[in-house]
Amino acid sequence: MKQFAILGLSQFGTDVLDELLDMGADVLIVDRDREVIDLYKDKSVNAVAMDVMNEANLARVLPKKLDGVVIDMGDNIEGSILATSYCRKLGVARIFVKAVTAGHAEILDLVGATKVVFPNREAAKRVTPLLVSAGLLNYVPISGKLVIAELAIPGRFVGKSLLEANLRRDYGINLISVKNGEDSEYGLFTPEYRFQEGDTALVSGSDEALSRFSDEHGKPLAESLGMTLKRLFGKKNGK
Repeated sequence: MKQFAILGLSQFGTDVLDELLDMGADVLIVDRDREVIDLYKDKSVNAVAMDVMNEANLARVLPKKLDGVVIDMGDNIEGSILATSYCRKLGVARIFVKAVTAGHAEILDLVGATKVVFPNREAAKRVTPLLVSAGLLNYVPISGKLVIAELAIPGRFVGKSLLEANLRRDYGINLISVKNGEDSEYGLFTPEYRFQEGDTALVSGSDEALSRFSDEHGKPLAESLGMTLKRLFGKKNGK
């Protein structure tokens, strides 16, 4: 069983905790607020009420072999920086930390964070394209311009085989899998497969390529989409 620690239980920390518990992970939670800790007294979780801004305290309570730690000190920037530095000194391999500002994120990188997270920004990156394009069902940015998306197959492709559609040549996207209906599952397919009404495709490509493909008429979506995506994905660490 994998073992994790969550230092600080603001909103991001509690969301991660709930997900880890659903996955059956072994989790240690640490927060200075006893009332927050007591909220989880009926859960299968190890809990310690303690100030994490103390290296000796952390060294005493953190297990020697952790698969990862999540740090969410709310708006306490100093606390999250110190906790990140202490975890790195203690040899924690994976340290995910919630950042408040771009400057905060830069310091977290310097003191040893494995990944800096802006939860609200990450949510905006995933949701905004879905608002702009009705054809997109799920949207996950990977790196640079590469994204993986789940989208409804436009009507102009119904009846065409994968070979006839030639998505890589004509649209610059790669088809990962395809399914039909909400209850079906993604699976293997052959080049001879013909798109059907109600098909959903799992594809990868650039945001521009996906927007061009998902539009019913084969034209790029409104320029506002491109501007929105560039604003969202063209920045790093809040810059």
